[in-house]
Amino acid sequence: MNILKEYNDYYTANEKPEVLEIGEASYISIIGEGSPGTAVFYEKKAAIKEFVALLAYHCDATDLAFSSNVVEIFYWFDEEKVGYVDIGNFYTTVDLDLLHYRIAIRIPEFIKAETIQEVGQKSDLPFANDFEYFTYSAGTCVQLLHKGPFAGELQTLPVLQKFASENGFKKSGMHHEIHLTPFELGQSQEHLKTILRDPVAKEY
Repeated sequence: MNILKEYNDYYTANEKPEVLEIGEASYISIIGEGSPGTAVFYEKKAAIKEFVALLAYHCDATDLAFSSNVVEIFYWFDEEKVGYVDIGNFYTTVDLDLLHYRIAIRIPEFIKAETIQEVGQKSDLPFANDFEYFTYSAGTCVQLLHKGPFAGELQTLPVLQKFASENGFKKSGMHHEIHLTPFELGQSQEHLKTILRDPVAKEY
């Protein structure tokens, strides 16, 4: 199973904002805190890709072979401490040292927590025992495709916020970024394509 092809709609977005429904999905993930630009952030990102490759190798000998390598990241703040943070100024309202994140890669539904734990216990990869089975159902979301450097998201996210507000929506969950192109510390970001996706609920 090629996850990217199996769930093509999930990995597709337009440069213009849109509304969509996202059902439950399963992931391998690892959590962290602080700015996404730190060394430990990139270490965790590299480790989860290696771990998923190892998990896929573990399944290759069965009829449940799969491939998946698109890195996704869920971001959130503890709003009990910092208050509500909307889509448009998500990265500019609060010190990024207070940011929480979950680096994730989507996996087939037949992979369960027990398999992840079993592979982790046999692995000597970094963070092997920190990887978690994670399921999430975002529901109604707004999204768009951002092209280019991450810094440009400071101009793109207000566009998504404006669209959400015009359609009577308010941010209702974790900010979600799907990295359709790989990225590494120090490399040019001009070629990047990133889906910016936020769960929303109707404002009353």
